Amino acid sequence: MNPILFETQYFAINTLWLFIAAGVIIGVYTLIILAERNSLKLQFLSENSAQLLLWTLIGARVFGIIENYQAYFYEFSIHAILNIFYIWDKGLNFGGATVAFLIYFFIICKKNDQDFFKWLDALIPASIIAIAFGNIGAFFDGSNYGHETSLPWGVNFESPSIKYTVPIHPTQIYAFIYTSLIAAGLILSNRIEKFSKLEKTGFIGLLGITAYNFFRFLEEFLRGDDAIIILGIRLPQIIAILIAISAGIFLYLRYNSTITKKIINKFKKVWKK
Repeated sequence: MNPILFETQYFAINTLWLFIAAGVIIGVYTLIILAERNSLKLQFLSENSAQLLLWTLIGARVFGIIENYQAYFYEFSIHAILNIFYIWDKGLNFGGATVAFLIYFFIICKKNDQDFFKWLDALIPASIIAIAFGNIGAFFDGSNYGHETSLPWGVNFESPSIKYTVPIHPTQIYAFIYTSLIAAGLILSNRIEKFSKLEKTGFIGLLGITAYNFFRFLEEFLRGDDAIIILGIRLPQIIAILIAISAGIFLYLRYNSTITKKIINKFKKVWKK
């Protein structure tokens, strides 16, 4: 555990932020390559970059606060309210950032006649790469940690913010491994002619959303940090499985035209009645 990489009298370089920055840079580079491969205009992104960044930060902060509500709503005071706006306290959530980004991006795609699903094929692999680097930063920071384990690769974190003094699951490393594998698989899929010639775009993007959230759901079984519990289940776990199921169903229906047509026809019949 090494939350501060470098520190002087005037400033400190936080390891988590360093890896997040590295993830963003590599993610953007990946996005540029995939966008060019998919014949997408990067000017569209640059023209809307400020708004996208704003909504991404809002989503990351809102989900981060929900995930760690005890740290922000411990009392009702001006100071507690102001803490909500201190985004530099590392209270950001990658999932929330992605959800907010995609919602706003869908809106501007509709307004500008852009193929949202074609963009999704480039954005999702790039986003998952950025998340992978963020997981390394989380490991050094001691956040997003797991619960106790007797496995030989269990790790000890010496920090008052971690409630375990025994070896715990390095869930950040687990997350880094599965996000790296998913990202690599999606990028390689972009090169497969069978996928690139599909009549409908969005297969790779939807597959990435489904896979990432499914593994995120599994990861939550091993997490030991605090979270809102609903009916004995962690809230992030509920959100992850709902997104995975929704994206999986949409993926199946989008590329199974026979079933999709039957469902549409049934809705038309019900609507006419």
